[in-house]
This record gives sequence, structure tokens and C-alpha cells, in this order.
Amino acid sequence: MRYRAKCILATLAVVMLAVGRVDAQPDPNLKPTFGAVALKAGFTPDPLTKDLVAGGPIKTNLGGVNAYVAKAPDFGLQYTKGTYPLTFSVQSTADTTLLINLPDGSWIADDDGGVGLNPLIRIPNPQSGRYDIYVGTYGKDTVPATLIITELSPPKVDPVIPKGSQPDCYIVSAGVDNYRNATKLNGCLNDARNTVTAFRAQTGNLFRKVEAQTLLDGTATRAGIMQLFQSFSQKGAAGDYMVLFLSGHGGRTNNNTIWYFMPVDFHPNNFATTTLTDKQLLDAADVVVKQKKNVVIIVDACFCGQMRITAQPYLNRYQNTQQGGLVLMFSSNATQTSSALGQFSAFAKAFADAMTPSGDLNRDGKVTLGEIQSYSQKRTDQLLAQSRINNPQQTIVAWSPSISRETPFAATSKLAKDPVTTTLPTGNATRYVGSETLAGYGKLSFSLYPGGRTVMVDAMNTAEGTWQQNGNQYTFTFFTGSVIYQGTLNGATLSGSASSPGARTEERKTWNWTVQLQK
Repeated sequence: MRYRAKCILATLAVVMLAVGRVDAQPDPNLKPTFGAVALKAGFTPDPLTKDLVAGGPIKTNLGGVNAYVAKAPDFGLQYTKGTYPLTFSVQSTADTTLLINLPDGSWIADDDGGVGLNPLIRIPNPQSGRYDIYVGTYGKDTVPATLIITELSPPKVDPVIPKGSQPDCYIVSAGVDNYRNATKLNGCLNDARNTVTAFRAQTGNLFRKVEAQTLLDGTATRAGIMQLFQSFSQKGAAGDYMVLFLSGHGGRTNNNTIWYFMPVDFHPNNFATTTLTDKQLLDAADVVVKQKKNVVIIVDACFCGQMRITAQPYLNRYQNTQQGGLVLMFSSNATQTSSALGQFSAFAKAFADAMTPSGDLNRDGKVTLGEIQSYSQKRTDQLLAQSRINNPQQTIVAWSPSISRETPFAATSKLAKDPVTTTLPTGNATRYVGSETLAGYGKLSFSLYPGGRTVMVDAMNTAEGTWQQNGNQYTFTFFTGSVIYQGTLNGATLSGSASSPGARTEERKTWNWTVQLQK
């Protein structure tokens, strides 16, 4: 299947293993690979630790977390409750996850609730019974890890607000969907709006004030963008944040060594004066950084990672922590297109999400630059997979030596809540098994449960959604309504078409599917 991304090709030179069977899921009835233990409330020594190997061949989202796990539990716990909470966590140098089958048969999972990219699950009122524990990985590789079980309560952490006077934030946010002389796009206007919203939410929290100017379609001209960006040199003071966000068409020229952004007034016959090149943007940023301000350039456009290459000499200029700095965030590397998902672009949405408590990976009340770097890639991958887009995007978050990866970009008003137990559908399921024509997916199955809940398994995901029936017409909805399967039941055969967000110039992309009733 072909789709158009947010770029002009040719003329302008512009948080998986296949799951082939319905039963390819974790089985808590199997013997734990790394042993089991029986503990009573008040156990000693506390904590209990167990070295094991995290990950496995099965891709699952049980408990609401996408992860690779083994078929059998990694560790088993027979627990007798008392008055203490029970906490499970993992230590590893890799990105790990936790998946636990609780005594009542429900599943609970977490990804980055612990330190760094490690998970943590805290159960305030644990049940007595058997806990089947899976230590998974976000990526496909297995890694060494240590499971930690404790009744000791972790110390409370208050939200971290920068010490001293808060800096001000100035943002210019530009998005172009409706070009005059280039292919129409989708989602760029919302990208610009969402980014402004993400920064404005930090008013009185991380920033003393946030002053934003949004340029959409007709106002996002070359002159308009550059004038406002250059005006940062007349605003604010040392230590303030100056943000430029761009979403639209991007491309490369001069043997692919120069990246450029296409404002709304781009014209192919007047290329030099109707585009914004990476060097022009970096030169304007350099003037502001020399005023000891912090300049942040965020771009969601095709091939924008080329600007990271061009920017290396600029980044190297800023070494002293007291002289200001430069932060760059790009949706893709120099050779990749940037995908949009209908209402927004994948990376732009991932960045906006990173500025919420979801991006606070270690739950310390702040979202740092390093956490945005980690979370934005994982979230972008997740959004692309959910929208059935197979084109990879290597997101880029880079900064000058004058800025630390611990620099806060958002402060959360409260810590993220404890993971919530997700109960799987219960009752006898009606199962349909077959295939779909979407490239890279193939095998497909639906399990229809009473009450309108369904579980879909395809070659990329196991996802829970909803199903509805109107006569012989069926509708299956997944990923908060973004992926929809509609079909007609004819005897034991259920078949129809499916759709998901298209990339940039497509409202929806569609494919066909057919499944058979399993008795």
C-alpha cells in the first residue's frame, strides 16, 4: 500500500514479532522459568531480589502495555496478605516492563513507572494468592534484569519546580495544511495548536509566563515565520526559552546536504525566496543563543534530521552552562519521511504527550530533556503501529553541551497514578480466524465477548476493542476509534473492509479482511 507523507518527492527532492496464532499469548499456568517463592506479609529479608532474563518471543499488550515477554512466567509468588502494600519493580540497563497475572486472574502492567526506563507496580491492598510475574522488554532483544519484590513504601516525591525565579517562554508555532503550490497536507494545523497548548500548560508551573503566536496556513509565510523567529532577540532575558515549531512539507536540496521547510507561500519557480533552509534558521537561532537564552527548534516534516547534521558546528559553539543553549527536536532522520495520522502528525503528537505526566518516566514530578528523548521515540513508534503505518521514523532530540539531559521541560502538578488493573473480557468468546490484505499483517482473528468487548490478534498487535452488531452487519473498533473493521456475516464467514488514518494527504486508508467462525 502506498501513501503520501508530509513531503514532496522526486520533483522537489524532498511502546515486533509476528503473532501467528490466537494462542500465542503468555500462559500463567506454565511453570515459572526462574523459580517461585512463598511469602507472608512482613517477610524478611525485604526486599526480595531475583536475577533473570527479561523479554521473550511473544508480543502482547495485556494490562495495557505493549511488550515482548516469554510464554511462561519468569517468576512466581504465592503471597499471604497482611496490612502492607506490595511493590514489584525491575532494575536493568535496558527498557523493561512488568506484567503480572493477579490472584483473581486479571492482569496488571507497567512500562516506565520506576527509575529511568524501568517499571514499577505498587498494589496498596494486595490479595492473597498466586502472582505470576513476567519481566518484559520494550524492544525485541532479551536482556539481563533483576526483579525486586518489597513491602517497603517508596519515599514520597514532590513535584520538582525549578529553583529561583522561573524563566519565561516565548513560542512561535507554524503549521501548513493548505499549500498554494504544493500537495495539501493533513494534521499540521493541529500540530501547531497542540504544541502551543503543551507549553501554555506550563504557565506558573515550569515557566513564569508563556507567550505564544500561532501561524496557520495563510499566515505561515516565509516572511511571517522569520520575522517572529528573529524577534526573539528583542524579547525576554537571559535564561528564557525561545521555541520555534514547524509542521508542514520539508525537503532536501544541493545533493541532499541542505534541508528546507516550505512555508505556505512556497513556489517551485522562486525556490530561494520561498523556503526556509536549515542554515537560515540556525543562524537566526545563533543570534538569540548568544544573548544567553535557550532556543528550542521543533520540526515535524520530512527529512528534517538533515538539520541535525548541519547544526553540529552550532551545537559545539555552546559549551558553557551560563551562556544559553540550543535544543533540536526532529520527527525523522535525514533520509526518512514524516508521517501524519489524519488529525495530527505522529511525532508532534508524541512530543505533546511527552509534556504531560506520561513523559515523567521516573515519576519525580518533572519531565526532563532526556525523558522527552526517550518517550517521544517510544510514543511515535506506538502511534505509527496503531495506525498501520510501517514506515519507521527515527526521532531526534539533541542539545548543545551547555544544556544537561536533566534540564526540565515540564513540571507535573501531581505524580502519575499507580497502574490500574485491567480486567480481561470474561465469558465464552465467539472466535473468528482468517486474514487481511494489509501488507505486513496477514493473519487476523477476533474474539467476541459478551458485553461488546473484543480482542483482535494480527501479525503486529494484540488489541482490545469494542464490537457492535446490527443484523448481519458487524463493526469492530480499536485504538480509541482510529482503526475500524466493518463487515457482513454470511453463514460462517465474516468479511468486509477496514480503515485507519492515512498519512498526510489521505483521510483514511482501507484494506479487506475475511474471517471464519471457529467451532
